[in-house]
Amino acid sequence: MQLRYVKTLEEVRRLQKLYATPEFESFRGIAASFRTDPDVIAAILPPPLEPADEPVASVSVSHIGVSNTLQPFGAGGLNVRCQYEGIVGDYPITMPMSTDSAVIFGRELYGEPKKVANIHVRRDGDEITGTIERYGQVYIEVRGRVVERLEGRESPESSRFYFKFMPAPDGRGFDNDPVLVRVRHTGRTRFIEQLEGEVLLRESPHDPVADIPIRELLGVSYSEGDTYTHGEILTRVPGESFLPYMFGKVDDLELLATQAPGNSSAGTSSP
Repeated sequence: MQLRYVKTLEEVRRLQKLYATPEFESFRGIAASFRTDPDVIAAILPPPLEPADEPVASVSVSHIGVSNTLQPFGAGGLNVRCQYEGIVGDYPITMPMSTDSAVIFGRELYGEPKKVANIHVRRDGDEITGTIERYGQVYIEVRGRVVERLEGRESPESSRFYFKFMPAPDGRGFDNDPVLVRVRHTGRTRFIEQLEGEVLLRESPHDPVADIPIRELLGVSYSEGDTYTHGEILTRVPGESFLPYMFGKVDDLELLATQAPGNSSAGTSSP
């Protein structure tokens, strides 16, 4: 008897191919980079990641229209620049997504710190705004006005680092030592618009993005294009060294237990 919960070998091969070559096309999004405090980056990076030469962070709010693995969804992120053994990349602190499928795919495959959120990218003429909301609170907002349009180009390869792990069933530590994952991003940007704008990282008890101070805004942009990802394991990390960081991608469990119901974190995204 063949049940849909159990895949055939041919189905497994097709699904593994999708895991190996995810495609995220027809994205449109607003992004910004800024200088922050070196001490903040040093404090938030789990070893063996180290700060890059400059204390730079970035934030983005996007909508992905076509994928070979998922339906259209909204995506966001707050990252800090870092390096591992000479490889410079970004360490995502949080990655809100507008659908549970997008959360599950990235968490299980790469160990991405994803949560469900309401995510919207809105445009009114030259005015563009990206917002991320959870529990009824907009805690990330990037907005600006177009001042220059640039031609599209092939996107240079970039790297992101994640820690993939599972808590131990008895609640103490991990079932195995975490692994450090590198995800390479390639693709093409169809066009880029430079904006005059601002970034707002607001206080949120479950998503403390306000702990990352904005000291100098380096740039705000809007772009449309396609991106492709490929992951690999770099090394295993001693569980004891990662313990202080393991709860960074979950909501405040103690607060949730006392919080009045009513404000849902269920996500939506504007098409």
